[in-house]
Amino acid sequence: MERDAPTRDALFARASAWVARLDAADCTRAEREAFEDWLAADPARVRAWADAERLHARAAALRDDPWLRAGARRVVRRPLYRRPLFGLAAAAALCLAVGTGWALVTDGNPAAHTYVNSGFAPQRQVLDDGSVAVLDARTTLTARFGWRRRGIELQHGRMQLQVAPSRRAMRVEAGNSTLRDIGTTFQVERLEDGQVDIALLDGALEIDSRGTQGMRRALQPGQRLRVLPSGRIEPAQPLSPPQAEAWLQGRLLFDATPLPVAIARMNRYTATPLVIGDPALAPLAVSGTFAAGDQAALLSALELGWSVTAHARADGTLELRGTR
Repeated sequence: MERDAPTRDALFARASAWVARLDAADCTRAEREAFEDWLAADPARVRAWADAERLHARAAALRDDPWLRAGARRVVRRPLYRRPLFGLAAAAALCLAVGTGWALVTDGNPAAHTYVNSGFAPQRQVLDDGSVAVLDARTTLTARFGWRRRGIELQHGRMQLQVAPSRRAMRVEAGNSTLRDIGTTFQVERLEDGQVDIALLDGALEIDSRGTQGMRRALQPGQRLRVLPSGRIEPAQPLSPPQAEAWLQGRLLFDATPLPVAIARMNRYTATPLVIGDPALAPLAVSGTFAAGDQAALLSALELGWSVTAHARADGTLELRGTR
């Protein structure tokens, strides 16, 4: 453990140097590309950069705060013994300065902007910071952009997010998971059972989970993983480009997909949802490509493969039952 400390310190020092260089007015495109290559080479570098960027932003916010500077000048210039009420005035000024500094550190409370796709097809949205989000059908997200960081909460459904480059980090909340990046393209999906699916197309992504098995992982481009409701992050798997692209093109590609997950995804594209009425069907795995919203094709495959039938309920849903 002692031997690891110099490595961590050196990594943090290097990350701090990158933060300062990227903030310089004469930083070149080649340097930014070199930074991205450096960052992608090791997940530990993502964590070091995140820590360095966070510290740099806090220091910059406090250094430039006019209230703190004004308070410091008053304390230096006026001796306490000459003005009996100075102690009270200085305390009030200091409280105001500290309050302002704390607001800067915590990024204030930026207004929320909610995006809703209530239709049956993916929808493209350009967010206030220039990031581009593609919202799957029945998807809702809330964005908050402050002066120091950017934040998104995926409340329902699935999205692909192309994060606009910025010194302000982007945090994405989805269920029990927090994703942090610096300018990437990734997909994240909240499933009805509390699981979160994450796929990274390019860039760098760090994932924190909460719960009894909370963990932290860095995801590499071309990988996907799932976060369980307990907070356990399953091992990363190779990302299939056709599967990542299918829903953007109005198709659903299932590859040994659990039936409850396949049904939840199909239900986004129809006003007549499917429900599993027989618990024995839950372990089934579905494979195949279907047009988004084509329930008939999915039901046909289920009937052919496992003799599953659909029965209309009074509430308008279709209940799946097995006949074997």
